[in-house]
Amino acid sequence: MGKTPVTTATPELAPLFTELRGLIQSARHAVATTVNTLQVLTNFEIGRRIVEHEQQGAERAGYGKELLKVLSARLTEEFGNGFSERNLEYMRKFFLLWRERLPEISQTASAKLSQPDKISQTLSAQFSISQTASGKSGPPFTLSWSHYVLLLTIKNPEERSFYEIEAFQSDWSFRELKRQLPASLWPL
Repeated sequence: MGKTPVTTATPELAPLFTELRGLIQSARHAVATTVNTLQVLTNFEIGRRIVEHEQQGAERAGYGKELLKVLSARLTEEFGNGFSERNLEYMRKFFLLWRERLPEISQTASAKLSQPDKISQTLSAQFSISQTASGKSGPPFTLSWSHYVLLLTIKNPEERSFYEIEAFQSDWSFRELKRQLPASLWPL
């Protein structure tokens, strides 16, 4: 009384199995891509809101350090790992370095992300943003958060953009991007 072993399945089912396997793999890839993009958009928004909050204060330097410390403690307590002071600094820097690319994100995503029942609208909106930095249609951020954290270490904006484009077009994993950076592919 067990499952029929896969090896004894009839040959007539092979094409159906192949179709279903492809469908499931495609759906899983789409979910992973959507989750990655939503995480990056959320981190962009967190960075934006931190920067905007900091700019209201007169003593930004000391105040900013304390702000990140308090935010980190409260967010980590409620949501768990991922909100260390260092990661909040990355989010802040991410917004500062990529903000000119996506002025629409600040209005579109922030309004929808602040309303949990509108997450599906945010997912739809992120793919309807009409322009990216290169002028091509598509999602505003195409890499994972880990990729962007690594790209934050590159000081030269043109070099950073080069590696972002290469990582996307060549479908580089985080490890592959990390391996490629010391190889100095960037034309000097």
